Amino acid sequence: MEKLEIERRFLVRKSFSEKDLLKSLKYRILHITQTYLRGKKKKGTRRIRLTQEIDKRSRYSLTIKLPTDNLIAKLENEWRISKKKYLKFLKKSDPKRETILKKRIVFIWKNQEFELDFFTAPKRIASLVILEIELKSRNQKVQLPNFLPIRKEITNNPRYSNSNVARKKSRVRL
Repeated sequence: MEKLEIERRFLVRKSFSEKDLLKSLKYRILHITQTYLRGKKKKGTRRIRLTQEIDKRSRYSLTIKLPTDNLIAKLENEWRISKKKYLKFLKKSDPKRETILKKRIVFIWKNQEFELDFFTAPKRIASLVILEIELKSRNQKVQLPNFLPIRKEITNNPRYSNSNVARKKSRVRL
């Protein structure tokens, strides 16, 4: 199913206590393994993902993202797939990219759902922390959580896209 994904992204300083953060929020924790697949750039970025949540079944998905005229929005097609298909797709991983591992904390703040991603692998990005919010429209106002040390907005900086961060030769400033 194709949908327009509109999101804003922020680079967060890892100078806060995760335990303190979690004390004051209602949240869910997801563990995500994300692998990019070989393919032609014109056909979009293809990835497979394994998402694990405590006390829930693992979810496997295939996603194709296509660029639009604006970095804040992408056309996204996402399908749930079986574990068997996931393992088959793994054999088609992009040799120029590494698999990304991240812990995602999903929380509501001021009636907005945020996703706080702590990248844990590969090692070169293991201290990267990114806050994301999906929007209903490009003009939607966002109230950022005042308890997070936000360094800067990275929505329009393709260097920080997950696809680019996964590149073996990427140079991301943490």
